[in-house]
Amino acid sequence: MSSGTGLIFSYIIGLTFLIGGVVFLLFLEENRFLFGIPYTILGVLIVGGIHASLRRRKRREAEAAAELDAE
Repeated sequence: MSSGTGLIFSYIIGLTFLIGGVVFLLFLEENRFLFGIPYTILGVLIVGGIHASLRRRKRREAEAAAELDAE
């Protein structure tokens, strides 16, 4: 993620899938698992991927700052 706007939109999309999947699981009569489980998994993957990306970026920035301080 290079911009704050992209980060916000990615979180919105991930949370939409996650919440939608849970709603499908709770309130859909037929085909509850057919729609609920894939949407929930997709939402978890998107939000988890964003979180992992942010951790990697912060770690890289910390390493770069440490290298600049060492020089």
